[in-house]
Amino acid sequence: MFELFQVAISPHQILLTLLLALVVFYWLLVVLGALDFETDLPDSMDGDADTHAHHGVNTSGAWITAGRFFGFSQVPIVVWLSFMVLFMWFFSLVLNQKWNPEDGTPRALLLLLPNMVASLAATKLVTIPVAKLFKAMTDADTEAEEVIGRTGVVASIEVDERYGQLEITAKGAPLLINVRVEPGGVPITKGTAAKVTAAGPDSAYYFIEAV
Repeated sequence: MFELFQVAISPHQILLTLLLALVVFYWLLVVLGALDFETDLPDSMDGDADTHAHHGVNTSGAWITAGRFFGFSQVPIVVWLSFMVLFMWFFSLVLNQKWNPEDGTPRALLLLLPNMVASLAATKLVTIPVAKLFKAMTDADTEAEEVIGRTGVVASIEVDERYGQLEITAKGAPLLINVRVEPGGVPITKGTAAKVTAAGPDSAYYFIEAV
């Protein structure tokens, strides 16, 4: 353990160790609630594709292509960077232990290239399943935004603070969602028209009010 600590603070590893420490510190703050973590996926890259077209070189197009290829346009950038730093720290440790046992600076700099390539590949592989998770979360948020404000008919015997269902007419099959009345609200009986006013925790149910 002590040897690992010594290697982690060696001249060729100290910068990546500090970056990894910042990443760990950031996620600790997120877990403790001191920082908010945005799960929204980057959505501005496509819209800015022509921003630099008048300069003769479409740099935004290249940036979009790189984002899709390496995966940093499919997950929140802070997640992508966290994986990238973690892999760079690990591969630097392995490569320098095997190919640079004497801690030579020139050789450590040369090893940065294979380190970058391996880290980009590993980050890309990891972000494939992670991207699916964030896409599902984004779709859930989008669904909640589409449901809020719509009107339906109470399908359960009644809707109170603990249970209820609302049927909303859709193009295909009717949409049946779990609903509640606001705390202290009057229960709404079956067959009553009601409007969705807000989403509950994690969009597990929605609040409604009688129309």
